[in-house]
This record gives sequence, C-alpha cells and structure tokens, in this order.
Amino acid sequence: MVEALRVSQNASDMMDEAFSTLLRINRTDARCLDIVHRLGRITAGDLARMSGLTTGAVTTVVDRLEQAGYLRRIRDTEDRRKVFLESTERANQLAEAVYGQISKVGHRRMGELTIEDILRVTRFLQINAHINKSLSDALREVCAAESVEDDPLKIAEVFATHMQSYADIVDEGVDDIIRGKKPE
Repeated sequence: MVEALRVSQNASDMMDEAFSTLLRINRTDARCLDIVHRLGRITAGDLARMSGLTTGAVTTVVDRLEQAGYLRRIRDTEDRRKVFLESTERANQLAEAVYGQISKVGHRRMGELTIEDILRVTRFLQINAHINKSLSDALREVCAAESVEDDPLKIAEVFATHMQSYADIVDEGVDDIIRGKKPE
C-alpha cells in the first residue's frame, strides 16, 4: 500500500509539474494557486500557514500570480484593511480543462467502488496528508535549527530522534481524523 501511495504521489507530482509548465509558473506558485482554488477565498496569512511559506514569500507569490492573471486580491467590504485572495475565472477554466479530465477519466473506473470503499480511501488519504504535513513541518524545524554545513544524514538522525517525542502529537491528529474531525 505504501509503495502504491508513493507511486501515486510521484504521478500526481508529474501532473502538477506539467500543469505548472502549462501556466508558465513555478511549482511553489502553482501549489499556492491550488490552495486558493480549492478553498475559494482565503487571506494571505491563511495561504502562508497552509503552504508553509513566510508571509513575505506569500506576498511575492501573490504578486506573481496576480500579474499572470491567475489570482486577484479582494478587499473585505466590512474591514478595508483585510484582503482576500481568490482565483480568477481564467485560472478556474484552466484547472477545469486540465484537472477536470481526471474526474472524467477516473469516473468510469471509480464507479466500481462502493461508498464505503470511497470513505475508507478518503480517510486513508486524509491521514496520509496529515502525517506528511506534520513530518514536513517537523523536518523544516530541525533543518532550520541545524547548521547548513552539517551532513544531511546527521540532520536526518536528529529529525528521527525528534520524531520519537513528536509522534504522539501526530497520532492525536490521526485520531481526530478517525473520529470524523475534518483535517485542514
């Protein structure tokens, strides 16, 4: 199962790379655009938190995506200081034209799955996403705390040691998903 998931993640990564190439944007910008597209309307702060980027980096990403015509800033009507981000109609059309094909092709085969199968797979994917997000956050923290000149293997060993105490926190998030709490 883990091997199949890794192969699936690599295939998804290749698809995302091809889509980024189509849009003529870098992968980080495409990942941020995907987050905004998926959620509809969010603040730059939320985008920074969900993408793992700094607020300064998000500002640069938003500037590039806005200039490319894929993202727009919308001022809050009640609080003019608050700005929301949303994908443009052009970005939505591009996403539908490309990623919509996954739904069309996949629908023929996914129709063979029962609702219970789909719910199990969905929960598995949510758990996998939570674990990967938690581990990537922890690995970034360890990398930031260690010397850049250190051997990557030594840093990985520090990370593995760190995870011995962090694993319970990750497990709590998995338990929340199993209990039906919607993950971020």
